[in-house]
Amino acid sequence: MATTSIWSIKNNLKVSLDYIMNPEKTINKDYGNNYYRELELSSNKDYDFKNELSHYVSGVNCIADYAYQDMMSTKKQYGKTDGIIAFHSYQSFKEGEVTPDIAHEIGVKLAEEMWDDYEVVVATHQNTNHIHNHFIINLVSYKTG
Repeated sequence: MATTSIWSIKNNLKVSLDYIMNPEKTINKDYGNNYYRELELSSNKDYDFKNELSHYVSGVNCIADYAYQDMMSTKKQYGKTDGIIAFHSYQSFKEGEVTPDIAHEIGVKLAEEMWDDYEVVVATHQNTNHIHNHFIINLVSYKTG
């Protein structure tokens, strides 16, 4: 069972986003692996190769690479640029409980269900003994402000 925590970001949104999207922590070590090529050539058509990620980073209601600009634009649009900027959360799994693919899928689905009116970046880290997701959630709803 996953453990979670959430806290506020009062400054340094860009630093927080850069931290969770760090390629050294989010890289898909199997991306481009010959094993995938063999699966693609086999009769197994259940795997969706178009969605294979080179890094486990996804944007929900935003494009991850432009999340900082998107979030700041939403804040400016609704005049909410001071105080708490965003929330940083994590979802940590026991060692061996999930694969990076499954952890990332769970993280994206969680973000879509919990914060469906907000811009969220989901990043799955594999740099420790336990796989874990990080979330940066804009404090301001892009739909209602």
